[in-house]
Amino acid sequence: MHDAIDIVPCKECGAKNRIKLHSASLRPVCGRCGKSLSYGTRPSALANILWNSVLLIALVGVVCGTVFTPSLLSKDFSELTAIEDSKTSELRKSEEKKLIDLESRLKAELAQIDPARLHDEAAEYYGAILDARASYDKRYALTPREKAQLRMRGFASDSAKSYRESIKAVALEASPKGSDINVVESLQGMTLRIDFDMSSMTSGEHGTRTKHNTKDTLKKEVITLISRATNDLFQFCKDFDLQAIYVGCRHYVSTKYPDGSTRDENTILYKIRIRKKQMPELLNNPFLDVYSTTQYFEIEEDNFEDIEIVTTPI
Repeated sequence: MHDAIDIVPCKECGAKNRIKLHSASLRPVCGRCGKSLSYGTRPSALANILWNSVLLIALVGVVCGTVFTPSLLSKDFSELTAIEDSKTSELRKSEEKKLIDLESRLKAELAQIDPARLHDEAAEYYGAILDARASYDKRYALTPREKAQLRMRGFASDSAKSYRESIKAVALEASPKGSDINVVESLQGMTLRIDFDMSSMTSGEHGTRTKHNTKDTLKKEVITLISRATNDLFQFCKDFDLQAIYVGCRHYVSTKYPDGSTRDENTILYKIRIRKKQMPELLNNPFLDVYSTTQYFEIEEDNFEDIEIVTTPI
């Protein structure tokens, strides 16, 4: 038997080449110019079988659709619809009953509530908390200040320390960092003197620079800082037979001398005093009240008249 032969022309030189069909996969070249010949393979028998199978399946699907669709369209689904409607209705009734039962239960619970009794219980509960806080219960010492107050209370009640030592320990705990603390003894009794830098308690105050544009706002903040710094001192030192407590706030001020020279000096801007007779009257609300002592302030020094705030354009 002879092999089947196909004639394939070369696209480059036009020469006609005789190609055996079983050689198509070997990439034949032109016998004259040597260029590769473009030669398509014929579909295999397996590919033909697959393609015919796809066409047959599609034909069967069309026939089945033509035969069975009319019967499906004519089928009565009313019974199935009725069953589903019945199930939906039963589910809705069940959920409605649950909602009614819940509403009835909540109304019954609400009817049993006694507002007057609840008020009394709340007053008793929160009253106990306030009493515990006033007694320095450590369970309610949450902030750094409250924890420091517990330490100050321990210093104030330490019988192993002298009055002077206890006062100094409380003052160190209550005063801003870097404060000058002095306990002065005399024939009249002991006096506590504390001077602190404004920059240790608020931002924007560095050297002679200040964030304030007027003396009024600067003075207002100084008094507020003194109140904050001194409240704990008064609370824990009032039973030590102190004759007076002095607290001053300092700030660097550019000072000019008669010879024309200038120098930055840490100057007392404002200082207050509380005398012995006023100390027993101080309110004792240790964890809630920060400024209860303000009403007892006496001015010891007020140097705001001697200073001037110089503003420079940005």
